[in-house]
Amino acid sequence: MKTPIRSFQIAATGLDLLHQTRLKLASSLLLAERMDVALQPWSGQAVDLLVIGLDHPASAAALHQAHALGVPTLLVARRFGAIARGELPHGATVRDLNEQLSTLLLATPDAADVVQGTPLLMQLARHDAQPAGMHLLQRGAMTLLVDPATRSIALPASTTLAEVAAQLDDATWSLTPIDVETFQHQYAYRLPQRHSFEALFFCIAHHRPELMPAPAAQASLQLRQWPDLSADDVPGHWLLAIARLHARPWRATALATACRIPQDAAQSLFSAALASGLALNQDAPVTPSQRRGDTHDSRFFSWVARRFGLSLFQGAAS
Repeated sequence: MKTPIRSFQIAATGLDLLHQTRLKLASSLLLAERMDVALQPWSGQAVDLLVIGLDHPASAAALHQAHALGVPTLLVARRFGAIARGELPHGATVRDLNEQLSTLLLATPDAADVVQGTPLLMQLARHDAQPAGMHLLQRGAMTLLVDPATRSIALPASTTLAEVAAQLDDATWSLTPIDVETFQHQYAYRLPQRHSFEALFFCIAHHRPELMPAPAAQASLQLRQWPDLSADDVPGHWLLAIARLHARPWRATALATACRIPQDAAQSLFSAALASGLALNQDAPVTPSQRRGDTHDSRFFSWVARRFGLSLFQGAAS
C-alpha cells in the first residue's frame, strides 16, 4: 500500500525574490515524497513550518512570534556559514531547501513526547471510550474538534477526512479541553464541517487500515444499521460488502469471497464496524457455499447500486 499523501502548510517572511522562488520550487518537489505543501505569506497564523529570512529588518519580530506560538522555523541568513538543522546560508539552493523542508516537516519529537499506541483521535472517537467533553486537537496548521455528545468531529471547510487520516499517527497532536460557549464564539465559524465518528472510522479503514485494530480471526458480525458514509472516502467496491453485512452476519473470509474483494478489505470493514460500535456479534455467520442472496437482498443491493451509480458485481478495484 502506498504511503498516504500528507498535507502541510508553510509560511515565509523576509525572503528576497530569489529565495522565495527557490522555496516554492523546493516545496513542489516534496510531492515526490508524498508531501503536499501549501506555501503562504506569514501573518501570525498556525503553520507547520515558518521560513524566515533573518537579513530582513522585520525578521526578528517574526522569529519571536513564531517561538511564542511554538511554530517550527527554518532560518536563512548570511551569517550562517554551513548547513545545519533549521539553518541555511544565504544563497541556499533548491536542493538545500528541499532537504531541510523534508527533514523539519517529518521531524519526530523526543521519545518522551511520542503518543504511544492508538492515535489520540481514535482513542477519543471509539464507541466504548469513557464519556468526555469537547476537545480541540491541533497539529501544526490542522485543527479539529472532537464532540462526544454528537459523536462527531468538526473540521475546517478546506480539510478532508482523508487528510486527517493521513496524519492521525503523528506524535505532535495537542489536546485542549473546550466548552460549548468558547467553541461557538471562537471556533464554530472556522470549523464548519461535521463528520460522524462512523464516517471517520470507515475513512481510516480505507486510507490507513494499518492503524485499525485487527478483528479476531474467526469473528463474525452484522451491521446494526447502515453506516454514515462519505462517498469520497469509501471505495465503491466496498458498498456491496457493506450491504451484505447490513443484511445478515458474515465472516470476513466468506464476505471477501462472495463480494470478490481482497481479504484485507473485508478485515478493514470489520475493524471499522467494531471501532464505530456498529457491529452485532453473531453465532451463525453465512458461509461461502451459500447462494448469492434472495430476491429481497437483490432488490436492496440494486437500490444501493442506483444510489451510488455503481455496478454491484463488478470486480474489485486494485
